[in-house]
Amino acid sequence: MRVEILAAESLGVRSMAVEVECSGVRILIDPGAALGPRRYGLPPDRLELERLSRARSLIRERLRGAELVVITHYHFDHYLPDWAEDLRGKRVFLKDPVRNINRNQAHRAAEFLERLIRSGVHWEVAEGRRIKLPGGEILFSGPFFHGPDPRFGCVISVVVRAGGQVFVHTSDVSGPVRPEVVHFLLEQQPDLLLVDGPSTYLGPRFGLRALEMARENLLRIIRDLGPGVLILDHHLLRDLSWRRWAGPLFEAAEARGTRLLSGAEFSGKPETLLEAERLKRFRDNS
Repeated sequence: MRVEILAAESLGVRSMAVEVECSGVRILIDPGAALGPRRYGLPPDRLELERLSRARSLIRERLRGAELVVITHYHFDHYLPDWAEDLRGKRVFLKDPVRNINRNQAHRAAEFLERLIRSGVHWEVAEGRRIKLPGGEILFSGPFFHGPDPRFGCVISVVVRAGGQVFVHTSDVSGPVRPEVVHFLLEQQPDLLLVDGPSTYLGPRFGLRALEMARENLLRIIRDLGPGVLILDHHLLRDLSWRRWAGPLFEAAEARGTRLLSGAEFSGKPETLLEAERLKRFRDNS
């Protein structure tokens, strides 16, 4: 199994775009990328816009070559409605556009489905499905809340099994902060786990108790599961101090023999937290 992170916060954009190849089948999970519209009261700068353009070009190139595409929910850093035509001829699995979804995402989903229909794209609801692949399978979770607040709707997690290996892409479980996600991950026994991490950069707006719960749950995953590689990225990497927050996780991972990495480190690329560094660049250039 080959797993490649195409875009992520540690690579300079908001994204969890991942390409998985197993037994000759190419799977693209969450083909989207975006920028934080405001951070520290500032819009994205030229550096971020250039990085976004490159990230989207790479994702779209890989999207065209994928046989199977998964969209875990309807936030624009996880899919791009303008690319609907690129999904023609592929097997497309979507987060249920009607059930377990909030109003904002339901509106986006309805518009996206109209684009898919006009483009002649056939799609399937993903939740709870198990799809056979040559030499492996894909499993989709049921709906998980997008963090501690149910108002943000639900997402699905994706499990790919092939050749005795298990990869899990959690999508936006924000930590995970909720016990049902932890139980799901422990059941799947992944060797390679990509987790979005909590939104520490929001501080009290996310919830201080929720941040503690997320760290406790990640510690449990490391200690009880001990995946070979645990990748933390997305929401957590919008915080320049993410390694300080994750200090106990690094200690537990070292003791358990788990490699705890950012997406950039996993990819062998420089860690570039462009959104988190936006204020610093503004000051340096003023």
